[in-house]
Amino acid sequence: MAKIAVLKQPHSFENFDGEQYIIDTSREFGGYEAGDIICSECPFFGIPLKLEIAIRKNGKLIFRAWTFISPDSTGGGNGYLHTRMSELEKSQFKATEEQIDTVSGLFSGRIKFEGIKLSPGATLQAICPINFATEEKRIGRKIYLA
Repeated sequence: MAKIAVLKQPHSFENFDGEQYIIDTSREFGGYEAGDIICSECPFFGIPLKLEIAIRKNGKLIFRAWTFISPDSTGGGNGYLHTRMSELEKSQFKATEEQIDTVSGLFSGRIKFEGIKLSPGATLQAICPINFATEEKRIGRKIYLA
């Protein structure tokens, strides 16, 4: 049972709660259900470790895997949560309101995956569009877009 500790460094941007985050590399796969949106992100800047999760039809986030990736020239993988659906799959997929709510909550930071803030990327937002007005009401503040 290998575990990795990611520690917060002074004056650095880390997107997890607490001073350290423990990764269990032997954690069991949470299973698959029809309608799952399978997504992945490298949530720790500069660490080539990819988190794969699923967003269930009911909006629940399910763990799938931690995997090491080949580091690219910037020293890590994609820092945004993307789905690996093909364009055809995306055009035929109909997200549930609960899945859309979960993606909106991840975007605003209202929802985290086990203490990690995940940032939905364009491929995920294409199938689960964020309702900014509704999300701003939920979190009680304005969401500013760059």
